Amino acid sequence: MDRVSFRVLLTEEMGSNKVSSVLRKYMNEFPILNNNWSDQELVMIVCTLIKMNRSEMALEVLRNQIKEPDRDRVNRVAAASARMGNAQVALGVLEIANHFNLAPDVITFTSAIHACARSGKYDVPMALNLLNEMISANVQPNARTYGAMILAYARMDRWEEILELVNSIPYTDEAHKTEVFTCAIISCSRNRQHHYASRLFELLLEDGVYPGDNVCNAALSSCARTPDVAQLRRIFKLVENHATPSTYSYNCMISAYGNARSMDKALKVFESMQNEATIAPDIVTFNSLLLAAVRSRRLDMFPFILLLINEAGIKWDAITLNILLEGCSLNGDIELAQYYWSQATQGKQPSADVSSEDNHHVTLDRGHFETLMAVYIAAGDYQAVVDLWQKSRLCRRRAKSSKSLNFLLRACEGLKYDKTAVAVLAEFADRGQPLSPIAHQHMLEVFLAADKYDAASAYLHKMMETDGLVSTFSFTVLMKYLAKNKRHSDVLAVFNLYLETCESNDQNSLLQYPTDAVYVLAMRSAVELEDHETVLAIYSGLPTTMSMAVHTELLVLAVSSCESEGDWRAAVTMYDEMTGRLDEDTNVEMYKHIVKIVASAGEFDRALDVGGGQWYRQNRPDQGWGL
Repeated sequence: MDRVSFRVLLTEEMGSNKVSSVLRKYMNEFPILNNNWSDQELVMIVCTLIKMNRSEMALEVLRNQIKEPDRDRVNRVAAASARMGNAQVALGVLEIANHFNLAPDVITFTSAIHACARSGKYDVPMALNLLNEMISANVQPNARTYGAMILAYARMDRWEEILELVNSIPYTDEAHKTEVFTCAIISCSRNRQHHYASRLFELLLEDGVYPGDNVCNAALSSCARTPDVAQLRRIFKLVENHATPSTYSYNCMISAYGNARSMDKALKVFESMQNEATIAPDIVTFNSLLLAAVRSRRLDMFPFILLLINEAGIKWDAITLNILLEGCSLNGDIELAQYYWSQATQGKQPSADVSSEDNHHVTLDRGHFETLMAVYIAAGDYQAVVDLWQKSRLCRRRAKSSKSLNFLLRACEGLKYDKTAVAVLAEFADRGQPLSPIAHQHMLEVFLAADKYDAASAYLHKMMETDGLVSTFSFTVLMKYLAKNKRHSDVLAVFNLYLETCESNDQNSLLQYPTDAVYVLAMRSAVELEDHETVLAIYSGLPTTMSMAVHTELLVLAVSSCESEGDWRAAVTMYDEMTGRLDEDTNVEMYKHIVKIVASAGEFDRALDVGGGQWYRQNRPDQGWGL
């Protein structure tokens, strides 16, 4: 491929969030470092490399191409890194500027701050450091800078700091203040910080200034994604008072009522929209109605909405089919899902109430196959999931995703196809798909469903070799299988392995999930084995974060073991520690149980010495020993 063709390919794919297999191939083969690229070409190359998760390569290209202090060139690639939300490249651009003794200006700093604010959660705090550097360098922040900083605070869930920041900004006039809030609201809205966008808009309204249609639309869009319907109505009324509501405004209202699961109100907004002579519903309007029907569990509205779409002469898009399939997945309606699928892709003759000229040619994408798999899983038709993957070349080509892999593994679990699961997992790995801890968890469950515990155990040990793969659920599923098969000694062995793993991998966040099930299974097995020493060891090592309900169940199990062993002292001690923490009914029953154990041992006097007798005096002193 020559340079001109390569540039054309880059240009064609700049508007997409993905990198096609063709472009990926030529990005690997084309001698990028051996050419001199224009600013525009350099930006396209860097953006493509970021999309491919090759930030280091992007920085290498920048160091290769920026050979002299060129502020415009530096700022263009800095702005590109901000648009891509890549902090690593943005900070690398700052290093390149410093290398050439090129003092960063407001554009460079703002781009870096914005990139950090949009990047991973561990990069967001860096935005605060960059703002301090900016102020120290006597570079005056602009409205976009403040908007990026507010986004960073929003992503860290720090509303008080946002208030402090907006109150400390030296606004030159009302227009400047509106500009700052506009940047902040739009940034929050575009980066899914909808709650903060709504609250910022409310602050702006306190000044009584109409901020403009673009800000109102951004605020409407954010409110539509939150349950704050009252705020949405307020914004909509504001728009009505200052301008004619647009199709976008009505779509936001319908979407908001859909999120609130209020189908009737969404239809009322649609009726109001139809009464406006200058406004016509579009496919987004009808998709919002369909989604409202799904979220309201009003699937009976599908035929009516589809009839409205047909009467409006509007063709389905990819989102329409996905919403229809999502509705079918609620009750596992395979027949209806396949009907919608054929309608969208083949234009078959529809039912009598739909025109025969209605041909929907939807380009199938990953989401469609994933949602169709969800329909099959909901219906329990696991074979259909496997057949879809094995028989549809288009599915294998476009639906290579973690979600599809998880559906396939769940289907293999239901069918007990462990060999098929191993082959599917290997296929995804060979195609470069990262295997998530969830996928490995499903593999464990496949082996256990096929009654192959040894294979599951070996797979667990293989998972333990890689940091971050094994989780609390990995041990739980093995222990549940062993307990079900009454292999209680093996349950305790897996429990000990879990404790050892937690000690050696204390930084693994997946081992910090609630451990209730692990301890309950271990305690039950220890009681079944009449291993009183292990029972006491398990109870003494309970995590402080354990819920009271589970702690109570473990106390009951431990006390029952004490009764079998005649260990009255341990029973009284454990009950004394829980005095005042149990609910009334449980406390009474536990008190009777403890008294029974003490009576059987004939140790009334010595039992009163445990904990100073608090367990006795605080519970049933009016009825003596309760015998």
